[in-house]
Amino acid sequence: MTKGIIKKPFITIVYIISFLQFANNAEAVTATTIATIQGNKPRLATTVEDNFDNFELFGLTVDNKNYYGDDALNIPVSVSYPFKDRFKIAPIKQPDADQYLDIDGDELSALTLKDNTTLTWYYTDSNNKLVQFTPKNTDTFCSIAKDGKIGPYKVKISSNLLLLSKYGDPNVNEYPNEQVITQPSKTYTVLNHAGICFARPELKPTAAANSALNHWDKRNGFLIQSNIDINKNFPTTAFYGAKFDLLLTKNGLRDQYDWEIIKGQELVTLSLNTKDVVTISFNTPNAMDPETAWNYVMNSNNGFPVLIQGKHKVTEQIIDYGFVITKWFSGWDKNIIGQPKGNIGTRNQIVDGCDSLGKPGSYRISYANEVSNARMGEFAGDVTFTREIGTLLGEWGAPSQTAYPNSWAAATNQDNLHRRYWLWDTVANKYCDLHSYDAKYHCRGAGERKNGICTAIK
Repeated sequence: MTKGIIKKPFITIVYIISFLQFANNAEAVTATTIATIQGNKPRLATTVEDNFDNFELFGLTVDNKNYYGDDALNIPVSVSYPFKDRFKIAPIKQPDADQYLDIDGDELSALTLKDNTTLTWYYTDSNNKLVQFTPKNTDTFCSIAKDGKIGPYKVKISSNLLLLSKYGDPNVNEYPNEQVITQPSKTYTVLNHAGICFARPELKPTAAANSALNHWDKRNGFLIQSNIDINKNFPTTAFYGAKFDLLLTKNGLRDQYDWEIIKGQELVTLSLNTKDVVTISFNTPNAMDPETAWNYVMNSNNGFPVLIQGKHKVTEQIIDYGFVITKWFSGWDKNIIGQPKGNIGTRNQIVDGCDSLGKPGSYRISYANEVSNARMGEFAGDVTFTREIGTLLGEWGAPSQTAYPNSWAAATNQDNLHRRYWLWDTVANKYCDLHSYDAKYHCRGAGERKNGICTAIK
C-alpha cells in the first residue's frame, strides 16, 4: 500500500521534466530556422564567368523578335534601309541550371542589369581591324559602305550585372567584382558586307516615281528587302524578255567577284556586259515557251526561286541575291512571242489569245490588280500606279523593247496603242485599260484596239 503511494508522484515528475525539455528544444529549432543562413554569394558557373567577353545571355531585338547566341545568324537585314533604330538590346536571358551555381541551395531569383547597357557599333577597316563608329539615324549599310566603312559590321552589348538568389546571406553578387574583373559583353556580327544595294529594272514612267510602301528609289530602282527571306525581294513577277541590273555598293566592286546562277538557270541568264552591274535576264528558251514557263513557275506551291551568287576572287567572300517568282505573264499573241514588238487587238481577241496559250485553262487575260496598284472600279478615273513589289508594272515599269528585248512590249516605231493594255477590273466587272507610258488607268469603250497581257493561272 505504501509503495503504491510513493510511485505515483515519481511518474508525474518525469512527465513534467520531459515536457520542459521538449519545449526548450522547440524554441531552439525555431530560433535556428528564423536566423538568416550565412553562406556564399550567388554565382554564375565558372564556364560562364570565364567567358564574360562572349556572354550569350545578352541578345538583340530586331523587328520585335529577340535573338540570342547563334540565333543572331538569322537576323533579317535590309541593307538599303536605315538600320540604327531597328537594332535594340533584348531583355537579358535568365541562366539555366547549368549556368547558375547553386552552392548553398539558395535558388536563383533573377539576373538583372546593374547599370545602363551600352550598344557599340563597329565596321572593319582595310587591315581587318574593328573600328568603332556611331551611326546616324539615316545611315544604311549601303551608304556607310559607300563612305568607306566596310563590313563585317558588328555590334557589342556590354553591362554590369546583378545576380540575386531567393535565400541566403548574402543574396546578391555583382559582376564584375574582385574575383571576376571582365565586364560581361557580347559581340554579334550583324552583316558580313552590304554587297548588293539595288535591283534596277526600267525606271520609267516618271509619273510612277513614287512608292507608297517605300520599296523604290527613283534613281536606282528597288531597295533590297531582306538578306534572309528572299520572298520579299524584287522581282516576284516575270515574263519573257524581262531583265534588271544588280547594283553593288560602289563602282569597281563587281569585277572583284566571280558570278554565277546557283539556282534558276532554267528561266534566267546572267551577263556582265554593262560596267559595274550584274544583269539578270529572263531570256532562255524555257522562258519563251508559255507552257514550259508555266510548268516551272505554277507547278510549285512555293514559286520559282532564283539565287545569284558572287564569290570574291581573293578572299572567297560570298555575295548572294535571291528572289522568288510567283506570277508569270505572257504576251497575248502567240504568233509573235519572242519577236521584238507588241501587237494590238480588240478586247475579245485579247481574251481569246490568252486562252490559247499553253494547255487549256493555264492562262487568262490579266486582272488589273495583278498588273498595278492603281485604284480599280468603274469610277476610278485617270489614276496612276506606284512602284511597289508585287504587281507586274509596279515592278517592271514601262515595258519597251529597249528595256525588255523580245518581250510583248511596243517597239520604238509602234504607236501608243501598243502601250495601252486591256485588263479585267474585278471591282467594276468590266474591261479597262492601263497606259504603261504615263501610268494612267481608266475604263474605256470595249471596241478600242489595244495591247494585252496574260496571266499564268492554276
